[in-house]
Amino acid sequence: MATWSDFFILIGVIAVWTVVLYVLEWRGVLKRLNLVPMGPFLMAKTRRGRDFIDRTARARRGWAVFGDLSIVIVAVAGITITGLLLWEATLVRSIPPERAPTPEMLLGLPGLNPLIPLGYGIFALAIAVGIHEVFHGIVARAAKVKIESLGLLFLIVPIGAFVEPSETELMALPRRERARIFSAGASINVLLALLFGFLFSTMMLSVQPAQEGVGIIAFTSDSAPALRASMPVGSIITSVNNTTTPTLADFQVAMARTHPGQEVWVVAWKDGVSRRYTVVLGDDGKGRPILGIQAVETSTSYYHPLTDADRFGGVAGALLVYFSLPATGRAPIQPPMTDFYVITGPLAALPAPVFYLIANGLYWLFWLNLALGGSNALPAVPLDGGHVFQDGVDGLLAKVRRGMAPERRQRAARIVSYVFALLILALIVWQFVGPRLPY
Repeated sequence: MATWSDFFILIGVIAVWTVVLYVLEWRGVLKRLNLVPMGPFLMAKTRRGRDFIDRTARARRGWAVFGDLSIVIVAVAGITITGLLLWEATLVRSIPPERAPTPEMLLGLPGLNPLIPLGYGIFALAIAVGIHEVFHGIVARAAKVKIESLGLLFLIVPIGAFVEPSETELMALPRRERARIFSAGASINVLLALLFGFLFSTMMLSVQPAQEGVGIIAFTSDSAPALRASMPVGSIITSVNNTTTPTLADFQVAMARTHPGQEVWVVAWKDGVSRRYTVVLGDDGKGRPILGIQAVETSTSYYHPLTDADRFGGVAGALLVYFSLPATGRAPIQPPMTDFYVITGPLAALPAPVFYLIANGLYWLFWLNLALGGSNALPAVPLDGGHVFQDGVDGLLAKVRRGMAPERRQRAARIVSYVFALLILALIVWQFVGPRLPY
């Protein structure tokens, strides 16, 4: 997990990178290479690819329908996520400071954000950002807006792509057509998230528990009772003192019948063999017995919770579990988690490493498309949803205040959109600050 020192090192590297960029810009090197710095970002501009966008955008009527659907998707996503932020704001003060989000979690940078793995993160983020920008360009061309340039975006490493429509032509469009263009990127990310989430869940239906029980993913210390008893990581505990433990709840019940210092029999399964271990239980400091393990229930329903939504408190809870797999150490799926499962059905023909490589790729394509699409749908300028919201307010004022001068109406719409942007920013910052405030 990233630490504060990692965070400051990264900031230092980005600062040096930015200085180097502007030195090269001042000396004319970047201009000769058709590169443009924007803060710490480097834009590699080109006109290649415009023909593809032009050809794709020829079905103008179809893209107009897609644009209208995109407006609806962005509106629903923006309202939903704003509602979630408001709901989370009421819970923030109940979060212990040690469990509060850290600043690096605010950044969607693979490797820095402790939830996003470097390899899968760069792969999925580049695809999500690239498709996001291309769809902006296609819907813009369908509205006959000129594409000035397109290309790659770098922050030391490639992190995505961009499409640059003519700002003058874009702002001259009617509000509805402009909203279609602003909405296209976020909506395609949301739609792709649904597709990749479905594909991931379909793959994971082939994954079944190798043995029902409680898996050991790590030990809490070098003196953990289970470790002293030579129980290996990747084992699945199936019984404690002759009480079967097919679920985590059963395991907790079995442990509640014991006491610290007691010698118990623990049966654990690994690699097709069950062994019985004699363990002297430890004390958690509060008089409760412990094995000293980090445990997980070997159930695949965590990876496709909608097949067992009641277990997670309904569909809303199941969706939350599905998206929060990285926070619980379940994504990417890697050893020792993979030790607890076997691949069944036709997909068993794939080598396990290949299967999990594809599955993890699909999950991160789902996760980062949803994160990118959802965040861009928020009604906060300069996000896409913020521009749609601002135009919506302008349109509403045009209907209810017909005599209002256009300049005054647009100024009022900007003020309202800025207020909402500040509200969204405050709700996000509150999640980091609130838990750390003294009571």
